[in-house]
Amino acid sequence: MVRLLSALAGILWVLAVLHILAPSAPLTWAMTGFLVCFVALAIPRISWHTLVLCGVLAAATVVLAAHYGQWDAVPEGVARAAIFPGFLSTIVLLRAAADQRPEIASARRMFGVLDPARRDSGIVIGTHLIGAVLQVGVFAILAPILGRDASVAERREVFTAAIRGMSLVPFWSPFVIGMAVASQYLPHVPLWQIMSLGLALTTVGIAISVLVFDRNRSAAGLRLALQSLAPVALPIVIAALIVVATTAMTGFSTLQALIIALPIPCLLAIVQIKTGSVTQALRQTAAGIGRIGPETSILTFATILGVVFEASLPHTGLLDWLKENSLPAAGIVFAVILSMSAAGLVGIHPIVSGTVLLVIFTSIPTGVADLVMMQALLIGWGLSSGISIGSLSIATGAAMFKIPPTDLVTRANIVFVFLTSVITGILLTGLNTLLV
Repeated sequence: MVRLLSALAGILWVLAVLHILAPSAPLTWAMTGFLVCFVALAIPRISWHTLVLCGVLAAATVVLAAHYGQWDAVPEGVARAAIFPGFLSTIVLLRAAADQRPEIASARRMFGVLDPARRDSGIVIGTHLIGAVLQVGVFAILAPILGRDASVAERREVFTAAIRGMSLVPFWSPFVIGMAVASQYLPHVPLWQIMSLGLALTTVGIAISVLVFDRNRSAAGLRLALQSLAPVALPIVIAALIVVATTAMTGFSTLQALIIALPIPCLLAIVQIKTGSVTQALRQTAAGIGRIGPETSILTFATILGVVFEASLPHTGLLDWLKENSLPAAGIVFAVILSMSAAGLVGIHPIVSGTVLLVIFTSIPTGVADLVMMQALLIGWGLSSGISIGSLSIATGAAMFKIPPTDLVTRANIVFVFLTSVITGILLTGLNTLLV
């Protein structure tokens, strides 16, 4: 079954490339058909909590489509979602290439020599940088460093710091699902702008973590971490700049540019290494794309719900109510960030809250610049993932660190999330005043 899923994912990847370069109706229908087959085969193999989430999304879609007669929007939603397997497959290849790069080995050594009493800032920054590419795969690097004899308290402390770094990744990284979803609804925001703003706010988030939440702040420890991680930052910056340059030169969306531009540089990055093996990377990618069923299923059902909700929205009266009781721009910025963070705290996946908010606030005049709206969504997406037992980060961390997921949602990180939400919300409100 995994081989069949790998084959279907590979076909969807190739079709996505062809459709980006030469869009046509036959290609759209082919991608739609293969995606339906892929999800149908993947559903029996996904975990129970992912199955529950997909079931909730599907049920909400059926209720809306039946009540407002919007069944025609369902195939359109499937067609929109058909690009996501290509995106996820490209990310799998990126991870396979990163696994062979010497920078990752250097990062592992850096983690290993950090002073346990003064390593919080190093863990936050290191997890952030490596997680920008490997995403939750960074926990596979971090967890073994602690050793088998590490106490539960120590493992929990390390994860608490690491998840703060991970929760800041969606602020700017073009390699995460949050960016892919947001760019579908706000396609005209230049990637370089959202990355520049996101990186600036990431610096704010890291500063909050270091100054407020580090157990033993140390300028020397922070400097050592930055020096050790400098080699890791370079390939990440290069990969991001390739995507930015592609969007600027071609007019492709972020999602399209990533799919088109990254595969060849990934293979070249392997060829440059004496011990690199393209064959090994391709085998690893082929195996990996057979396991993207959970993410693809969630994205597919969420996209269908978003399209049906978008079609139904004018008939609900909600838009008229929002227009009559127009929120100030600042209220909308804070509503997006804080509502997503609060939803995450009660276990609601950010793809659900994010999709609903995007549909609502891209359907009415808000007085919020698209750049600010997209950044608010990405902030809410990232921060909510750090305190939600429904997030992939928490689930993966629980498995890697062998701690129950409920024990990983800590009081310190809840405070970090809402403090960062408020401060970044204030900064975005000020920026919006300048832009609008």
